[in-house]
Amino acid sequence: DIDSASTAHRNRRGAERTFGQEIPSVHSFENKAGPPILPPHLLQVILNKDTPLSCEPTLLPEPNHVMINHLYALSIKDGVMVISSTQRYRKKYVTTLLYKPIEGAA
Repeated sequence: DIDSASTAHRNRRGAERTFGQEIPSVHSFENKAGPPILPPHLLQVILNKDTPLSCEPTLLPEPNHVMINHLYALSIKDGVMVISSTQRYRKKYVTTLLYKPIEGAA
């Protein structure tokens, strides 16, 4: 069968390029760049945005779809750490805030 022989030849040729008997060195697995960079759309924390004067101050702007179900920790201010998470239920969004006093942080 010509098709199966051609496919086998292509697979064998590709396997020779990507697979081998060499054991990679430990240095090839080291991450020299540090931790991964945070995607820019996750830097837009809803809690840091200003609300327009015409809006009720307790309402937050509608979050971006990539911000849902992520845990955000704001920097510690006045000895209090703030953690938030936003969930969506149908067309409604609920943002939950947790305030934790940190002893000795002030």
